[in-house]
Amino acid sequence: MTQPQARILVVDVERNIRRTLGMVLETAGYQVDGASNGEEALAKCREQHYDIAFVDLQMPKMGGLELTRFLRGLSRKTAVVILTAYGSAKTAVEAMKLGAVDFLEKPFDPKIIRLLTEEILLRQRLGARGSVDDLLRLGDLARKRKDYIEARAYLKTAMLHDPARPEPYYWLGFLHEDEGDTRQALHYYYMALDVNHTFQPARDALAHLGETSAKPS
Repeated sequence: MTQPQARILVVDVERNIRRTLGMVLETAGYQVDGASNGEEALAKCREQHYDIAFVDLQMPKMGGLELTRFLRGLSRKTAVVILTAYGSAKTAVEAMKLGAVDFLEKPFDPKIIRLLTEEILLRQRLGARGSVDDLLRLGDLARKRKDYIEARAYLKTAMLHDPARPEPYYWLGFLHEDEGDTRQALHYYYMALDVNHTFQPARDALAHLGETSAKPS
């Protein structure tokens, strides 16, 4: 069954950003509407359901956090992504508490926008019923946009779904190795072999780190 085309709202005071994001998302096959302020965004959301809303943090009259609160009240199913040139950890935490699903700083890499959009839509379709393969796919999308915290969350959820699958352990090792934490990387590579001693990616990873595939005592 073909999935219906997703609708996305881009809310930003800067016309060039609305146009750029719109072009990236439309090229990827999504229906995109734009709004230049919070009031216009609310009016559109009252008339039309949006799967995702990209929301500018710094807007006059109604800022991004306030708009997020209203949007979540209108539709819990609309995923809100906060956009800002003035990012901070405190603001990100506030946005997440209000129900935002992610937080991106300007300027944007179009590839990151496409990956994040695909990931959010897949997560919406899956709900809480995703398989291990679904969770691995979400982890891969998060990894490609360098969101390692989210990638680890997907992979650890996959581990809980099926502790006998070696892939989540391997990819957790890969993430730690990419971040320079060789000790933790080795730990997860060996865990992958614990559940499947023939899993070649883990054997190869250990080999290039100068380890044997036999777990050290």
